[in-house]
This record gives sequence, C-alpha cells and structure tokens, in this order.
Amino acid sequence: MERISKLIKFPADLVAEIEKYQKENYLSSFSGAVYELIRKGLQKQL
Repeated sequence: MERISKLIKFPADLVAEIEKYQKENYLSSFSGAVYELIRKGLQKQL
C-alpha cells in the first residue's frame, strides 16, 4: 500500500481519546488507532 505523509494537528482532548482507544484495543501505534477509527467512521456513513 502506498503511503502519503500528511501533517495534521490534533486537539489535546482528541489525542487523549485516541490513545485510550489504542490501549483498550491493544493497537501498537497511534497511527494504527487513527487509521482504524477513520475506517470505522467511513464505514458508518455507507
């Protein structure tokens, strides 16, 4: 899979929620947690 770098700034409270999700779901990286949450959100819209 091709990866494209994007720089985004998250609000501190959102970072805390993503990190909590990461720990609760045993995900190894912050990026992995963000990818999973984005995918889930996009699937909900379909």
